[in-house]
Amino acid sequence: MIAQINEWNSNRLDLFELSHPNEDLEFHGVMRFFFQDASAKVSTKCIRVSSTASSADVIDILVEKFRPDMRMLTRPNYALYEVHENGEERKLSMVERPLFVQLYWGKDDREGRFLL
Repeated sequence: MIAQINEWNSNRLDLFELSHPNEDLEFHGVMRFFFQDASAKVSTKCIRVSSTASSADVIDILVEKFRPDMRMLTRPNYALYEVHENGEERKLSMVERPLFVQLYWGKDDREGRFLL
């Protein structure tokens, strides 16, 4: 895992570097997320994410960041997607860990982004 993290960090801006794992093998990194509303307007936010955070955890944080007004209402169903340059798109399960998903992009020689 450390080799993958080092490889990831060698190709990223300092802001997006991943920390080395601690004694519990947990690591952190800043990730960029995109949100597209019904009118197709796109906005972006960067948040610090732990390797232990699930998609459900990240979605809760992102809803608060992107749409704090919606937090008070009945919660619409949000999902997290990974979208790649080749047009490939995949919905993450609620238990997947986005930081690990992103880390494997380097291993698979793919680049992508996360869309809420």
